[in-house]
Amino acid sequence: MLSIDHISLGCRNIYEGTERLCEETGFGQYEGGWFPHLGIANRIVPLGPDQYIEVESVIDAYSPRTNPSARWFYDQIEGGDVFIGWCLRVDSRDELTRLAEHFGTDIIDKPLRRRTDGVQRNAVRVPETIPCWQRGLPNVFLVEDLTQHPAAQPRSGEETSPQGITWMEVGGTEQDMRAWLGDGALDLPLKYNGERPGVYAVAVATDEGEVVVRRTAVTQPE
Repeated sequence: MLSIDHISLGCRNIYEGTERLCEETGFGQYEGGWFPHLGIANRIVPLGPDQYIEVESVIDAYSPRTNPSARWFYDQIEGGDVFIGWCLRVDSRDELTRLAEHFGTDIIDKPLRRRTDGVQRNAVRVPETIPCWQRGLPNVFLVEDLTQHPAAQPRSGEETSPQGITWMEVGGTEQDMRAWLGDGALDLPLKYNGERPGVYAVAVATDEGEVVVRRTAVTQPE
């Protein structure tokens, strides 16, 4: 079954952006690590036991000069915060294999994020992340050990207890999403606004009521 795994919030300053998000929501956060092939780092804001927002920024000032993905990311956040991408999750490799066949691509089983303890686990996914995000569409991950899920790790500063995503506002239509994901798109708590593809808002259940985080959606390449 498809479920929402995480949303990437691109910010010009990873620390200021995370601090502002946590002040806005009362959620906790922790240092996530960095992506060696991109020159980008993240801080992780859990939204429940297996969902999170990753606040990301370019930390290698020179990577946009030579890395097209870092350049794209850098350009996206020039005007401020952007929901730059989002990722789904399946429960089994069989499901991921079927999605790989649907997308007409192979399963990618390579490292992405290097944690602060130096560990860099393989991230099993389909299709590759950045090309999907550039279109405002999600790719799909398999997390085989949910005890290692980023949202399940200790965090600091939590004043409001998040209990999971209740809905997300995204661009496009339900028909568009079914064309991309297949009928599994119907399992997702999505509200469609008919605008350009991407994430516009994320609603999270908490012990004090629903919290809605709203930001600018990613802009597609011309």
